[in-house]
Amino acid sequence: MRISFDVDDTLVCDPSVPVERHVPRWLRLWYPERLRAGTRDLMRALQTGRHELWIYTTSYRGGFYLRSWFRTFGVGIGGVVNQHRHERAVGRRGPSKFPPAFGIDLHVDDSEGVAEEGRRHRFNVLVVSPRDPNWTARVLEAVRRWPD
Repeated sequence: MRISFDVDDTLVCDPSVPVERHVPRWLRLWYPERLRAGTRDLMRALQTGRHELWIYTTSYRGGFYLRSWFRTFGVGIGGVVNQHRHERAVGRRGPSKFPPAFGIDLHVDDSEGVAEEGRRHRFNVLVVSPRDPNWTARVLEAVRRWPD
């Protein structure tokens, strides 16, 4: 199963949300953002289950940056869709995200607006709030229930 994650307010939240241990000190200049607590273990568990992980963000962060940043946490990213790539594939008039264009089965996002687009355009979105301390369990449960 190919699963994508939004970055802003899903994996990188405001300072009030607990975070993972930071990347090693010598890498902090390159990777100053802090991942939400639970991200590393969740992604490793999903990869152990043979799921392919992608990042789908409306930001302009580069694919190399995102892949190498997650690699510092021991997580391999199969693909990255940033705003540039999204616009090339979907255009500017379509939904803000359209995971089916990239073969993504489930997208994890904090936005109810993206979930509404999913209902309208028939793609699967799991909404996780930055305030939900059990967000990783919700993701794992959604994946577990996924039809084979």
